Amino acid sequence: MIILVVLAFIAGCFLIFYSIKARKLDKATADLPAPGGTLPIVGNAMMFLGDNQTIVNPEDTQVLLDNCLDKDVVYRFLRPWLGHGLFIAPLGLWKTHRKVLLPVFHNKVVEEYVDVISNQAGVLLERLQEMSGKGKFDVLKYITACTLDIVFETAMGERMDVQHSPDTPYLRARHIVMEILNMRLFKVWLQPDCLFNLTPYAKQQKTNIHLTHKFTDEVVRKKRQEYEKNKENPTEDKQPGGKLKAVLDLLFGREIEFTNEQLREHIDSITIAGNDTTALVIAYTLVLLGIHQDVQQTVIDEQEKIFENSLRGANKEDIQEMKCLERVIKESMRLYTVVPIIARKVDKPLYLPHSKVTLPAGTGAAIGAFAMHRSEGIWGPKPNDFDPDRFLPERSIGRHPAAFVPFSYGSRNCIGRNFGMIIMKSIISSIIRCYKIEADEIGPLKIEMLLFPINGHQVKITRRAAFN
Repeated sequence: MIILVVLAFIAGCFLIFYSIKARKLDKATADLPAPGGTLPIVGNAMMFLGDNQTIVNPEDTQVLLDNCLDKDVVYRFLRPWLGHGLFIAPLGLWKTHRKVLLPVFHNKVVEEYVDVISNQAGVLLERLQEMSGKGKFDVLKYITACTLDIVFETAMGERMDVQHSPDTPYLRARHIVMEILNMRLFKVWLQPDCLFNLTPYAKQQKTNIHLTHKFTDEVVRKKRQEYEKNKENPTEDKQPGGKLKAVLDLLFGREIEFTNEQLREHIDSITIAGNDTTALVIAYTLVLLGIHQDVQQTVIDEQEKIFENSLRGANKEDIQEMKCLERVIKESMRLYTVVPIIARKVDKPLYLPHSKVTLPAGTGAAIGAFAMHRSEGIWGPKPNDFDPDRFLPERSIGRHPAAFVPFSYGSRNCIGRNFGMIIMKSIISSIIRCYKIEADEIGPLKIEMLLFPINGHQVKITRRAAFN
């Protein structure tokens, strides 16, 4: 009984404090325009996390993302898992570490991984064969397994074979942690640490985070030993025996001598924050191609020009030729922005020129990317229509540079955006050449940190005869 009274008192104090703070902020930002686009089912509600104010126009988006580089307090829930990894690192640490990490994600470096991507895409085609000619199924689980195999091998140098063995202790632990983080993000009573730590979720999260850390720590330890052994005989791109260097290998011997803990935090950030977003974009794009058969045919025509009738994996020259497919992927990211909200901390008063409002220091501000990407004022009279030609050069003239932000914007944008696009193009190219795709409308959506369709990414596939 006493415990219940204490919990009620703590919750009451939290709600009073939040209400007072929210009223002050609402008064200061009353002139901010309301979001013009909504998520089906959930409406605008999911755009407001804590006391954040939502921005849905490119002019103010550019000002916020150029001037506010610190992540909002809402990302603190990820701290026990990702520590000070690049995704959520404090501003000072982020600045120094990003300078060191940026060359690792240069196009010339990530293009070396195309063979790994092609090989895993080949495994994916074999796995999908079991569903060919049958009914509809959720394609995301197949895509996610493939992208996990790619990310593990390219980031850590580890071959996990998730596509054949999807049920491992590490992957189960990852899934549990993500479920708990999602709960905390959208259930306000679980957000205060003092309340969360009284629930069984706190112990469950700690146990499973420890499992994921243990796995990465062991990989880092092994790579450190290899580095120390081989640094007397450095090679350019390959390890002894011709083995391709993973991202982790490239982080040794940089301007900053990263500790093992820092290496684990950066690698976990890459594998955790980067994998699901890439898989979701691929899944949404496949569904949209299944709905719009005319666009699918246009993509196939382009693929035939590049590959003739071959099912070989894409190389870097092939990927550069996929102009039509790139427009399709961009339009998919516009309509189904898998990171629908970008939140930043306002550390000094910030004037928003479009809204003519000054955000007070100490507040949070969120970019409503989903709403902005479906704004009629930005994208024309039919912003909800699927039209990849919006991204033709001639139709992009005059478009604000911050109107399209699937990878965020400014100096703290996604460091792996080019690598992600290479993965997306390569996998979609392989699938679309091997299988004809059919799909119905995507339907209502939900937010679980990322944007998901309630009914899943349902497709039907049939083997093509033209490619072999």
